[in-house]
Amino acid sequence: MRKWYFIFILIVGLAACADDKDVLAPVPNDVTLNELSLERFTHIIPDGGFTSKAAHKNSVTFNTKKNNDGTYAGFAYSNRNNRSFTWTATQEALDSNIYSVYTRFPNANEIYAVGRVEGDDTYFTLESPAVVEHILVANTTYVYLALVYGDQYGTEEEPVANPNIPGSANKKGVWYTNVPGGVKKMVNEDKDYYKLIVTGYNGDTKTGEVEFYLCTRKGDPNHPDWSLVINDWYKVDLSSLGVVSKVVFHVASSDIEERTGRMRTPPYFCLDGIRIKN
Repeated sequence: MRKWYFIFILIVGLAACADDKDVLAPVPNDVTLNELSLERFTHIIPDGGFTSKAAHKNSVTFNTKKNNDGTYAGFAYSNRNNRSFTWTATQEALDSNIYSVYTRFPNANEIYAVGRVEGDDTYFTLESPAVVEHILVANTTYVYLALVYGDQYGTEEEPVANPNIPGSANKKGVWYTNVPGGVKKMVNEDKDYYKLIVTGYNGDTKTGEVEFYLCTRKGDPNHPDWSLVINDWYKVDLSSLGVVSKVVFHVASSDIEERTGRMRTPPYFCLDGIRIKN
């Protein structure tokens, strides 16, 4: 499938509004991961990371660190594009959302990376130091549904309607997040947020930091009136980081478990369309 580049304004809807944000798809010279091979509607968590070069001369290597419990830190890659709830707690069902990008229309970006943040292990490196003009990011379906609808309601034996879903009074079922301790629906009253923090390094020298809100319910101090959850691919300008050899990703959320200080929002995001300045 040929890539194209388009910009359109995100229509104000139930869970998101645009406020000058651009929705994008990568152009052919961006690092897109599309030269990697995947079966239809699947994903891979590779051993030791993976490299994507596409049509660009400068290749990008994504870090992957597998954990003993079956999770990972760093990046997997996927072509899943699912928008529905997970109605069972099987790992297969959960994977269909954890490794799916949430977009309003069928995903135009084909293969993309799925980041899971743990410590400082979620990063990519450049073959040669350069300026990364921008990246494209999106929410996973798993995270999007958690942010918009909150935790599960009811059980398989006694399903109930989720009160956070409009028109659900006659649609009883169970949506599983499988998040220990549950997960909070993001609301304006609490100024909730879920954000991506991108840090650049050239060698061991930190070059700068950029924040991007994957969700803000009036929780972004620079845009206190915004109430949105990202529901498509969006450009994040990284040119302010300057020349970098490594780009590291962290996430932060207002949904914190009081007793332990643990972030309850699942620490995932989708990444694609890395544009490197020649």
